[in-house]
Amino acid sequence: MLTPGTLLGERYEIIEKIGAGGMSIVYKAKDNRLQRYVAIKELREEFVQDEEFVGKFRKEALSAASLSHPNIVGIYDVGSDKEVHYIVMEYVEGKTLKQLIDEEGPFEAKTVLELGIQIVSALKHAHQKKIIHRDIKPQNILMTTDGVLKVTDFGIAKAVDSSTIVATGNAIGSVHYFSPEQAKGKYVNESSDLYSCGIVLFELATKRLPFEADSHISIALKHINEEFPRPSSINPMIPENLENIILHATCKNQADRYQNADEMLRDMRGVLQNPNYVVSLAHLTEQTILLSPEESKILRETEAAYESSYDSINEEESSLKQDDEKIYETEVGFDDDNEEEDEEVSTFYKVIVSLGGILATLALVVAITLACVFWIPSLTKGKTFSVPNVIEKTLDEAEALLKKSDLKVKVVEVETDEVAEGIILDQDPIAGTEVKKNTLVTLQVAVGGQEEDTNEEVEVPNLENLTVNEVTTQLSQLGLRVGDTTYEYDENSESGQIIGQQPSYGTKVPEGTEIDLVISRGPEKDESITVPNLYGSTVEEARSMLGGMNLSLGRQTEEESDEPAGTIIRQSVSVGSSVEAGTKINVTVSKGPKEEPETSPSPEIGEEPTETVPPTQEPETPVETTQSVTVSLPVGTEIKDSYHVVAKLTLDNGTTSTQESIVTYDQFPVSFSFKGSGSGIVDIFIDTVSVAQDPITF
Repeated sequence: MLTPGTLLGERYEIIEKIGAGGMSIVYKAKDNRLQRYVAIKELREEFVQDEEFVGKFRKEALSAASLSHPNIVGIYDVGSDKEVHYIVMEYVEGKTLKQLIDEEGPFEAKTVLELGIQIVSALKHAHQKKIIHRDIKPQNILMTTDGVLKVTDFGIAKAVDSSTIVATGNAIGSVHYFSPEQAKGKYVNESSDLYSCGIVLFELATKRLPFEADSHISIALKHINEEFPRPSSINPMIPENLENIILHATCKNQADRYQNADEMLRDMRGVLQNPNYVVSLAHLTEQTILLSPEESKILRETEAAYESSYDSINEEESSLKQDDEKIYETEVGFDDDNEEEDEEVSTFYKVIVSLGGILATLALVVAITLACVFWIPSLTKGKTFSVPNVIEKTLDEAEALLKKSDLKVKVVEVETDEVAEGIILDQDPIAGTEVKKNTLVTLQVAVGGQEEDTNEEVEVPNLENLTVNEVTTQLSQLGLRVGDTTYEYDENSESGQIIGQQPSYGTKVPEGTEIDLVISRGPEKDESITVPNLYGSTVEEARSMLGGMNLSLGRQTEEESDEPAGTIIRQSVSVGSSVEAGTKINVTVSKGPKEEPETSPSPEIGEEPTETVPPTQEPETPVETTQSVTVSLPVGTEIKDSYHVVAKLTLDNGTTSTQESIVTYDQFPVSFSFKGSGSGIVDIFIDTVSVAQDPITF
């Protein structure tokens, strides 16, 4: 075990141990290079000598490092230092979802769906990268202090199972949460992760696991052979739609489950956003998948390998394993007494047995007759229902809830100013009373009280990780609008993605409300470079100056001017601007002043001057002035690292002049200065796309 102060890879300083598992130990550490806290997962010593395992450990970790999603714990680095093999991960302050379930469960349906959406969103991102988690369970899901779920251990389960839990070459995973195909060592795909996710939703809603037993093999057999229990049988308050989502995800047949994360997300979001959304199971052909003797043998061998690998962690498994083998042999019909010969039976004994059979038959007939008289009539009695609590609900909500429980409603109006009109004040029978079908429930409804707000309220959707265009469409469909937008750098999201919103997700607001957005600029770039002043320098001087500042000289154009020939009179990026390293600066170089036409020589003394025709008086040269043109980034333009801005001046006399610049998002608005006379048109292009055409007068 690593001790505080240990330095890994000359970079990561161990601070303290924060957890341990069957394959690794987790530490809090400090990245001395980036000055941030990270989590270090160290491979246990017993696995270090297994070269094949270490190779798979590194391969799977590197594969998982390609994942970048707000609901996935980021993997920053994979390395080894002497005999220590480790993974550097995002450090998350908070608790595991398992701890939250133990402390606060069971959760309301809305909370279950909101948490489930975050888990399935993470799985969707991983599945798009062709990565199957194989070990989804609450212990592998972290909850930050901000209430964001983070799924961890992507890609690790496969490496672990290769040396611990193996069935015909495929990973099994954690026995309480794995799918039937994992138990049987069959092909694992996206629906296998969704099956495990369905069990997590079951546990969130009930604070119970669907299958419990004394040993791992017994639980595995339940996953394969037993019908999945309805969550409402444990928690009657679970809505039907949530129950159907869980049952759909946990079908034993892979073809009957959600086939991908998008299908499951559609149902969960539909239930959250639309009270009338229906999740139906009518199309399913769910069947119990029985375990063959060969598969049972594989499963028992897997159990033995699992217990052998973890004897040091749980020594009680060996005795349970022996019990399971005895039970298994009994169930499949092993008989150790086959070699014994039947004893000879006497005639008297045969007569006694025959009489016993007749008496037993008569007893059975009597029992059936009594059952018909006393027990069967009781079956015709209607089953009882528990009266739900409808106090403080609206009349419509109360009637719908009672109708669902096969109860009838009688409404009694009560005048009051204490609560809003239409709210239930009292009910009879009270909540929790066991009653028969069609029992009349009397409701006292407030009238003449406070008027409810007639403006229809809309629940604000989760906009994070969407683009601006997607958000605009979604808000428009809900009757909401985009409000103020701000931009921030974010290490974990791409440029243009939404990373914050106000009001927050789940808040109910009136139609027409503006939703303020925080948009990502992507990861913050390296330190920028200030552009130097190149005016008056030669091309070679400018090239040398820019090279020493990690910039480069771009295109060079020539133009007549009053400045000395060969000197720079204009540069594409203004002096003092901040640009990235390697940026090219285009320049305009003076060709010198325009040459004047030659004048005729004066006549010599004594020579008669030649009669000349008086020249036509040329018009006066118009006075040139300077005008500035300011270019702003149009609303809706994609946010990028840099933009190529071109301003082209076309005067009425046909003269043209072009200026251009490479600028970053933060440098807008950018200005160009033109010198000329008369009037004309300025065309503005951003990345070769025409964005404006404005008149100009000098």
